[in-house]
Amino acid sequence: MKKILEFFSANVIGEIGKVIDNLFTSEEERTNAKNKVFQLLQEKELELQKMQTDIIIAEAKGNWLQRSWRPILMLSFGFIIIYSKFIAPLFGLAIPELELEFWELLKIGIGGYVIGRSAEKIADNVTISKK
Repeated sequence: MKKILEFFSANVIGEIGKVIDNLFTSEEERTNAKNKVFQLLQEKELELQKMQTDIIIAEAKGNWLQRSWRPILMLSFGFIIIYSKFIAPLFGLAIPELELEFWELLKIGIGGYVIGRSAEKIADNVTISKK
């Protein structure tokens, strides 16, 4: 998700700015157009974040499995790392090669887990204040 937002903030906004510079002749028109586009992109980013928050809140209100899949997944990742880095070498067992994709998935998982847990903790406050 972070990469998507970085893409939009750097590449897309820069390209839109170039198009606006070519379309408008006066500095005031260019500035107004850029401000409107930037405001629209910010609104869409906020909508995206709200949708993500709504999904996490819905998961937090669900059954045990819906609330627990992140911790279970992260514990599984932790076991894989502990096995491949500590247990297997210690006991002379086969050491699985952890590919680059595993580490990328782990980074995404940790980021999602931290954000998800934060949202779960505030979900109760959000639902209480809405009542």
